[in-house]
Amino acid sequence: MSDAPTPVKKCLMRTMSDTIETDIHRVHVIANEILPRYDKPELSFEELRKVADGPFDFFLAPILFAEDYARDPNIIYNEGVRREIRGHALEIARRHGFDVNPPDFMPGVEASLKQTRDAGLSNMVLTTSGRRYKHRVMEEAGISEYFDEIIDRDETYFRKEQGIYHLFRKLNRNLEVILLSGTATYIRAGNNLEFAQVAGSDLSVFTVALATEYSYNDEETLAAANPKLLIKSLDELIPRLREAGALSVASTAA
Repeated sequence: MSDAPTPVKKCLMRTMSDTIETDIHRVHVIANEILPRYDKPELSFEELRKVADGPFDFFLAPILFAEDYARDPNIIYNEGVRREIRGHALEIARRHGFDVNPPDFMPGVEASLKQTRDAGLSNMVLTTSGRRYKHRVMEEAGISEYFDEIIDRDETYFRKEQGIYHLFRKLNRNLEVILLSGTATYIRAGNNLEFAQVAGSDLSVFTVALATEYSYNDEETLAAANPKLLIKSLDELIPRLREAGALSVASTAA
């Protein structure tokens, strides 16, 4: 019997809306058309980036149903509330053509995907949107070949941690995740799973916040979520990971 250590699969998991796409300005448009329907004031772009999250219902429910939320913060998981907010969001998105015309991809994203793959990392997507739609968008842009896995709303519907844990259990092996996101709730979710062990397999998550003009949250809000690293461009990703020793362990993208 070999005494060789169990191979570790190492992946770079990116959130779709703010490390691959440039979605935040569409979020601003939709949110500010929903808020007046509930006699709530519109949010400035700066205000939005303090609270923005995906999906819409998670960050709008505490604003639209403030009194109910104060009594029970779990209202964000109430399916009736979520369905109501999603209904507004979908109607507005369709009217603006957002449902058929995806946002632009971030500048430099394809080069970044190639760099992470060349560094021995398996590229993966973490999203609260649908798999089929996101895969089609990436195929049309010619970047789908870089991704080994899309973790979508089927696995992230209630908790973002759920999506990461789903991948860990699906692979059933030692897994090191570098989670790249411009959304504070994703960073917190990654920190919650910093170390885990199930059935003899180990999971570790190293969080990297990406603070750009396209991030859902601003730099201050991201920093408050306590990422292991905070970077301001995709070009910084691999060099900063190397500096932090996050790429020092032998890994496999297989």
